[in-house]
Amino acid sequence: MSQTVAQVTGDLYAEVQTFYARQMRRTDALDIEGFADTFTEDGEVTHADGGRTRGRAEMIAAMRTRLPRYRDVSTQHWFGQLLIEPMNDGSLEISYYTLVAQTGESGLSLQPAYTVRDVLVREPDGRLLTRSRSIRRSTPAQR
Repeated sequence: MSQTVAQVTGDLYAEVQTFYARQMRRTDALDIEGFADTFTEDGEVTHADGGRTRGRAEMIAAMRTRLPRYRDVSTQHWFGQLLIEPMNDGSLEISYYTLVAQTGESGLSLQPAYTVRDVLVREPDGRLLTRSRSIRRSTPAQR
């Protein structure tokens, strides 16, 4: 069975990669407000544990409660296998794998791998923003 997927330009692929590089550098630097600003005002995140945050204010409050656990570690998010699918409404459905590396007093640790599905939208000023994000912990395939 073959599937037709709209091709994206190299410029769009590079733009999306740059968007994620900037977004994740904000979260890794604990720039909570800057990270939240990469989402639409009503942006939504569904976390791997089933929790959900809606809107920038709720996102910022939830992230602030998690800050103490990141006080003594350096965190970097690594994305791979980025797949961009343009949708009929002009949004972009993006899926990718993510791995989180943390370095602290006890050395390097890798967090569980996740599969992430985002919907990005383009604002009237041309910026990309995340409208929704769904994060799922990677598990072995069912056989």
